[in-house]
Amino acid sequence: MAAQRSTRLNGYREEVHFALDMGEGPLLRHGRERLSQATLTPAEQAELVELDADVIDTVLVLDEVASYLLDHDPAQPLAHWWWHLGKLRTGAYPADLLPPPLRRIYQQRRYAA
Repeated sequence: MAAQRSTRLNGYREEVHFALDMGEGPLLRHGRERLSQATLTPAEQAELVELDADVIDTVLVLDEVASYLLDHDPAQPLAHWWWHLGKLRTGAYPADLLPPPLRRIYQQRRYAA
């Protein structure tokens, strides 16, 4: 499977799997923004959903997340959830703006808390 991974997702993948696991992610939101503007193949879209799910899950369960990741940026559209991780963490993000796979994770974690 690793051989099929897109190199275009490398930066975001590293932020999700390495930096975010430590509560950091200085390039996470900008990398995700870049990907939101890219034309992705179906395989890339599927991997992006998996990475996004990891972000949502990690932000909701990790004890310590860097404050810069949780800072709300009102200049960013609310539909771009990666700019509103603090709202996701507190449960204040409107679930209906998330894609269905991410919405399920968000709602399951929110109601389990």
